[in-house]
Amino acid sequence: MISLPCAERRVGMDKVSYNQIIIYHDETKDAPGRNFKGHVLFFVPVKLAVESFTPMFGSSCNKYSPQQMLFGKIAECRREFDCDGKLHFAEISGKTWKKYDEAYRKLLEVAADALRHKSQSYFPYPLNCKVAAIFYPKGADWNIYGGDSRKERILRHDETLLRILLKGASHYLYDDNNQVEVISIISDGKSAHRSLDEVRILWRLTHDDSYGRTPLRDYVSLSPDTSIIHLPSDHKQYQASTDEYIYANFLQVADLLLGSIMRASFVGINVRKTLPRVGDECEKKDRIAQPIMEMLDKKKRGAGFRHSGHYKSFTITQVNFSKDGINFQEVQAMEMPIQDSDALQMQFITIGGVA
Repeated sequence: MISLPCAERRVGMDKVSYNQIIIYHDETKDAPGRNFKGHVLFFVPVKLAVESFTPMFGSSCNKYSPQQMLFGKIAECRREFDCDGKLHFAEISGKTWKKYDEAYRKLLEVAADALRHKSQSYFPYPLNCKVAAIFYPKGADWNIYGGDSRKERILRHDETLLRILLKGASHYLYDDNNQVEVISIISDGKSAHRSLDEVRILWRLTHDDSYGRTPLRDYVSLSPDTSIIHLPSDHKQYQASTDEYIYANFLQVADLLLGSIMRASFVGINVRKTLPRVGDECEKKDRIAQPIMEMLDKKKRGAGFRHSGHYKSFTITQVNFSKDGINFQEVQAMEMPIQDSDALQMQFITIGGVA
């Protein structure tokens, strides 16, 4: 069990949180309708300490395990809908809404709630989970990367983009009031012909200043024992009492988040206000991904988004390469007609670049 002291309250801060997190990583080789590939990172605190201070009552500290609380909801969802299979967004098929589809939908509702830092519905305390994704073209000048094969050069390119996402997302999603320590990265299987290179991703991340790059900010750290663990995401391969069983379930949530983000970004979602009933004909992926679409849509509130419970809980970015260098830009949702006259207009907008 990890020992987690309360965060040290700094002058002028009414609340400070300290997160010890596991990051769940998944990737896609094919973004729908685009010549893109991409990474997603799902940040889940294993331990969270929140220290609050008021002039009247002084300081108080609340410690708990968001990962344990979220896993409990995942298990509850599986029991409620008799759903023990692997949940994979790409495997959602057909037009008839079934009980199994309700499990997908409920799980994404729970995931969206886990990403709130206030006003959550499913949890007694904010879980402080985060999600980040990056999409980039499949074609690149791989010759600038070392390696004795094309596969190796491509993988090193992908590892570079993953490191950029990890650093940029950590800098944006956390701050001096919300400190983070990464204790492990769990990746869904192996990316290609070998495991992800910990030296290229983790060591270089902590030694960026030696390469003339901006170092990690003070509120972001990696545990000395941080490693990248490759794990098949089928939970049925493991005993229910093991860490691997828990990790596999979270990898499935990361997959559902990635699939939902891509659905909103590259396909478009026909928004409906009401849920289908079992037996109804519908666009199942639209209905399943809609909780994530609704969360991301809050960005269009402009300055008002700062007051949202989902402020600084997500960042989605597209990378473009040119002779002038690398450009990071927002991903916009495809405009789709609204099917329900009383439904809200949805638009996918992201938090700027993650460089």
